[in-house]
Amino acid sequence: MAVKIKKMAKAGGELNMASISDIVFLLLIFFLVTTIFQQDIGLPFVLPGPDRPEDVIKIKESNVLNIIIHEDNQITLDDSPFRVNAIQREVERKLRANPKLVVILSTHPLGDYGTMVAVLDEIRLANCRKMALKVLET
Repeated sequence: MAVKIKKMAKAGGELNMASISDIVFLLLIFFLVTTIFQQDIGLPFVLPGPDRPEDVIKIKESNVLNIIIHEDNQITLDDSPFRVNAIQREVERKLRANPKLVVILSTHPLGDYGTMVAVLDEIRLANCRKMALKVLET
């Protein structure tokens, strides 16, 4: 006589998925609230307002340092060619010699934006607090 063994059907393991979406949204809100967003602190610029005669400041030519970024991204500092990584030392040297120094950064409209930002970073690293941005006329 043969013995038949009946296999028991396994119970289907179903999870209730209704509360998972609630948990996901709660975790999302938690991470959004607790995340610290870093703010970039750049150079503070005073933007020009309406033209008024009392706002015009005359600066002696001896207190001005001209940095020009040309169309082909060549950089000149007082009509001498310079590399980007040499600007910081030169600006620091000129600031020690003349604390009233104002740096004017002139950029050609077709010049590379990355070059301008790199020069701005070098000026900032030289602790220059008086500077102006200018667009060269074509």
